[in-house]
Amino acid sequence: MSVTLDPESASRVCRRRHLPESVEWPTILVAAMIWVGLAASILTHPLMPWWVTVPLLMFLAGWYASLQHEVVHGHPTPWVLVNTAIAGVPLDFLYSLARFRDLHLAHHDDPSRLTEPGIDPESRYCSSQAWEQASRCGRLVLQAERTLVGWLTIGVVRGSIRYVISDLRAAGRDRRIAGIWARHVIGCAVLGYVIVGVAGLPLIQMLAGLVYGRMFCTGLRTFAEHRWVNEGTMSAVVHAGPPLALLFLNNNLHHTHHVRPDAAWYRLPKLNRDLGSDAIASAGAGLYVGGYAEQWRRFGVRPFCQPVHPSSRRIS
Repeated sequence: MSVTLDPESASRVCRRRHLPESVEWPTILVAAMIWVGLAASILTHPLMPWWVTVPLLMFLAGWYASLQHEVVHGHPTPWVLVNTAIAGVPLDFLYSLARFRDLHLAHHDDPSRLTEPGIDPESRYCSSQAWEQASRCGRLVLQAERTLVGWLTIGVVRGSIRYVISDLRAAGRDRRIAGIWARHVIGCAVLGYVIVGVAGLPLIQMLAGLVYGRMFCTGLRTFAEHRWVNEGTMSAVVHAGPPLALLFLNNNLHHTHHVRPDAAWYRLPKLNRDLGSDAIASAGAGLYVGGYAEQWRRFGVRPFCQPVHPSSRRIS
């Protein structure tokens, strides 16, 4: 579920960015690999079968989303304009970097309100009001979305549609958001023309690889990373192998990221050990030593949580 910010809150969010004192070269290397990979995948698509091109684009789209997450937190250079240039292109055609920054940093504000629908954009819960107003079929969908299979097929698509509708409504009330969306639409039009019109990538491959690719990769990472608990951290820790740890830029060590949101991705593994995050997550939102394979075994077709947020507060 999306979150909207008033202009004053948005300005406060922007001021909270902490820029590094020097260039973080590991992140620059990642950015270079992503852009080279994207160019190569798109330009060589006539020589490759779709079942090679699309998975490559999906991985690169997910990796790019992780890079955008780094930029949102002020990395990898001391210069905002350079950081924006590195990850400001709307490859997934849905999220502008500016709105992603506003909404993502807002959910770092109050750890006690993580998982609340309408507050935490990564919440897997719905409000009691949404549940009560849902039809029988709607409730079946909400229940299905609490499984990994349902979330990665139905949930990420419905969530993205809800975000766009909600944020466009916010744009009607807020000139700043309207300006962001106007620039975003222009950027998407230019990007789509370059990829499909000039490079000749089939539209279906672009949609499957770049648009759904980001949904899938980000949806996999965020599915179980926040869980409501009475006491303890609401952010989980997932031990991922090198390919997925690199894809997510170690944001799978999510409790550590929430404790130190200013830390660059390549510093998180050591911080995770130094902070004792595994034990903290195990006593709270969850520790997945078996990585995402463990999540598939446990929640592939079984629900991760109940649909309605379990807090005693009535969330509307």
